[in-house]
This record gives sequence, structure tokens and C-alpha cells, in this order.
Amino acid sequence: MESLTKNKQDRKVIEQMVSRVFPNIPCREITELKEGYFNVAYLIILDNDEKAILKIAPQPDSKIMSYEKNIMFSEVDSLRLVKKETDVPVPDIIYYDNSYEFCSFEYYFMSVIEGETLNVIKDSLSEEEKKAIQKEIGRYNRSINQIMGTRFGYYGQPGLQGKNWFEAFRNMIQLAYHDANVANIQVPINEEELLSLLDRDKSYFDDVTVPALVHWDIWDGNVFIKDKKISGIIDFERCIWGDPLMEVGFRSYERNADFFEGYGVLSLTKEEDHRARWYDVYQFLLMILESEYRKYETDDLYNWSKDMIVQCVKAIS
Repeated sequence: MESLTKNKQDRKVIEQMVSRVFPNIPCREITELKEGYFNVAYLIILDNDEKAILKIAPQPDSKIMSYEKNIMFSEVDSLRLVKKETDVPVPDIIYYDNSYEFCSFEYYFMSVIEGETLNVIKDSLSEEEKKAIQKEIGRYNRSINQIMGTRFGYYGQPGLQGKNWFEAFRNMIQLAYHDANVANIQVPINEEELLSLLDRDKSYFDDVTVPALVHWDIWDGNVFIKDKKISGIIDFERCIWGDPLMEVGFRSYERNADFFEGYGVLSLTKEEDHRARWYDVYQFLLMILESEYRKYETDDLYNWSKDMIVQCVKAIS
């Protein structure tokens, strides 16, 4: 996926980065990994056959959405936290440079996860194998959500965090509309109308009293499979201290009984379902903005997300 935020670098610059982390070991191969949407990533193979993944943040003057600020720090720090606190298979952080001494942007190296992503191999799996993997995703997702914080909001933006989940979530929606206005993006739902509905539903959020670590992006492309079992979960950059119902497995269009079983829930209550549908709305609100901010090659995502947000708002109206 081509994206304006991908800060691609030439071989000379990448080799300089590699030499800071792996001194005296020449870099044999550099291969861009093109599946991501935000940061550029490269597979690095050294002359001694050692491998690593290099991720490079956008240039500091890149136009990004409010929730995307400081997300490289969010990913690095949360990966270290998950590695320490859970048995969830995640990459090791080898080196993180946010000093800006060598270049004008952040970058980090992490270990390589063996296997292939679930979206690539899904069609080759039997139904029983798919069910087992979904249960495993549910179990790992619950482990992530059991890490508790002290304030709600974007992981890497303490200035936008708060003690009340409803207020934090309301502010997240307002920031998305701010980003839409800055970029002159048309959203099919009026901001005042949506916030009025949200204020009406404030009581649905009262049960969320403890900030949980939410990955928020565990879709098939971020789950690696080896020998028909999960070998790794990646891309924690959008993680949030919030409500576990923000996770992909609880989206109204994505619910899977095997995920629920692995997570340890039978079903959602009426209140939980309604709250989860608000997170559907927020997801599609951000997806409407993505096409313009990242200058995707087509408007397909924008058009689809516009249709979906209208449907989602109808479901909670």
C-alpha cells in the first residue's frame, strides 16, 4: 500500500542506521515490506544471516491525524510492556532511536516474527484450524486487555488522557472532526448531531472505570501464523488506554463465536453491545479521513467508510 506517510529512505541511509545497531556486520539485503499503511518497514538481512525489521516514522512535517501523533513511541513502549507482562508472542525491540541525533525522524529495529500473516494463508486452513486460531486470538487479546493503566486515552499522548472514559472518548471524536475540518474532508454525519447522540448515551460508558490496554488493530494482517498456530501479533502503534470493547473482535460486523470463547465471554449485554457500536462509528470516522491524509491511490476506502458510518449511526440512533 502506497501512503504519503511512508518515509522511504535510500540504501545509504538505511545502512547507516544498521551500522549503529549492528556494528561491523555488513548489510546484505534490504527489502521493503509493503503491507503496512502508515510507517515504512524493511526486512534487513545481515552478512551473518541475522535478520531484523526496521520501521521508520514519517517525517516530522508530515500531515497526520491527531490520534497518530507519537505512535512510534506508543508501539515500542507497549510492545515492551506486553512482552514483560504477558505470554502474548510479540517482537523484541532491538533498538529504538528517538534522539534525532542521526536523522530528523524516529526509527526502530525489532525481531522478525516467523510465519505468514493470517490474511495470506487463511484460505489454506481448514475450518477447525481457523476456529482454533480465533480462540487463540481471543485468549491473547484478553491477556493484553488485562494490563491496566491509570488514565484513559491515546497511549503516547499523556496531554490528552483523563480519568473519565466517556470524556476521553468524546474528545477523540471531536479531534477526528477537527482533522476532517483541517483537511476539508466531508463527513456524512454532522458533528453536532453525532455528539448529541453520544451525550444521550453517556450512561452506557459508566461501567468503564479502569483503563485497559487496547491493541485496537488485531485484524488478520497483524496476526502471524506458523505451523497453524499464532507465532506473533504485531502493530501496537495505535494502542489506547480504554475499553476492551474497542478491539476488532468486538466490532459488530466482525464478531466470531470462537474469538468470544477464547476471550472468555459468551455474549455482550445490551449495554456492552451499544457501547461497542459507538466504537464502530469511531473506527469508520477515522477511516473516512485516511484516504485524504495518506493520499491513497483510490477513493475506495473513503467511499466504503462513508457508507458504513451512516449504517452504524442508524444502528445507535
